[in-house]
Amino acid sequence: MTKNHTVHSFDEVMTQVTTDVLRMGQLARSQLAAAVTLLDQDAQTDAETIVANDVQVDDFDERIEYEVQRIIALRQPMAGDLRALLSYNRMATDLERIADHAKNIAKRAGRIREQGHRVDFSGSVALGREVIAQLDAVLQAIEINDVAAARRIWARDIDIDRLFEDIFHQQLQNICQTPDMASSCTNALFIDKSLERVGDHVTNIAEDLVYMVEGDRMSKRQTGDSA
Repeated sequence: MTKNHTVHSFDEVMTQVTTDVLRMGQLARSQLAAAVTLLDQDAQTDAETIVANDVQVDDFDERIEYEVQRIIALRQPMAGDLRALLSYNRMATDLERIADHAKNIAKRAGRIREQGHRVDFSGSVALGREVIAQLDAVLQAIEINDVAAARRIWARDIDIDRLFEDIFHQQLQNICQTPDMASSCTNALFIDKSLERVGDHVTNIAEDLVYMVEGDRMSKRQTGDSA
């Protein structure tokens, strides 16, 4: 949470922004978890519901951006307060992209179901659980301003990258060995890439938390996608 100020109304608006970011994070997390559930091809989760719920995440993103701009314009915050607002705005952007990836995963999982092929998603599920755990950790770190945890999350992204590479190569082999499943396996590759991108966005959020609290800009990792 943000530090206390002598002007109580400013505390309230900053607390509201923090709350909105955390609520947005939980919603994006729910979307991602639901999308990973779809990788169990016998699951009853509805892909269309995940796609439809994405608008709620977009609404949070717009609300946070508006509030940040309004506070900056009316309050003219300085130093740490300005860093916090800018960081929250960037976090919201990354959370919105995480939800976009969840939506894309749901769509591609739905296509695989329609194609009727049984794809081995065991590696993808493991990757999904890892990025969800990272997202949970970074949301908790935001809530208590835990910079040490943020740095650990940032360092663990390499583990997600390695896991993704292993799964990616396995899916390529599946395409070569079962040409009739090439379309389904290609969709699976895009699902795995989306999960890896989620890891990148979580890393970005961890970087922004460190910057917000300490003013230390870590080496920024570029995700290179527009979700």
